[in-house]
Amino acid sequence: MNFNKSAMATSAAILTMLTACVGPQIGTPGYVAMQEEDRQKAAIKAAEESVAKAPSWYVQPPVDANSIYAAGTETSSDMQMSMDMAVLSAKRTLAAQIGNRLSSKMKEFAMQVGSNDDNQVTKEIERVTTNVITEVNLAGFTREKSELIAQGKGYRTYVLLRYPLGESNRMIVDQMKKSAVLNAKLRSSEAFKELEKEIEVARSGR
Repeated sequence: MNFNKSAMATSAAILTMLTACVGPQIGTPGYVAMQEEDRQKAAIKAAEESVAKAPSWYVQPPVDANSIYAAGTETSSDMQMSMDMAVLSAKRTLAAQIGNRLSSKMKEFAMQVGSNDDNQVTKEIERVTTNVITEVNLAGFTREKSELIAQGKGYRTYVLLRYPLGESNRMIVDQMKKSAVLNAKLRSSEAFKELEKEIEVARSGR
């Protein structure tokens, strides 16, 4: 009798273990919940790995009086695609930073010559800003650093781009010279004259 009880207990334990191993059946709410839990765990693990392995220059890009830095990161199952996408991401950040800087400078020019309420000047400023950002997207930056790591079944690339402010300033001046409106009005401002001096200093290497 005791033997039968022991055998039954053993059988029940084995059945419990087998049930636990099998888990919820496919298509049941329990199975869907289990899949979602596994997905969330994988996402959390990937995020933790990204933070732990992120280079210091990505977390806190360098600060330089003569340059603008932007970092980017992307993942892909293809190594080259991961690198290309990371560069594109950094370029978008770079263009946004230069766009903000450019808008600030152009507003400073306009304020000094009292053209804030001139719709024609405002439209020209917007056009110049767009043109300069387009040029930034095409060329002028250098890839300072990059790091490629394996992540899951794919790759993650971190990249750091640098853009010289002298190049940005040159593009501002070139675009303004192409505009009869801005060339006539904004070139007389002290801010514009200071910008031209900055360009000369950058060219001379002083």
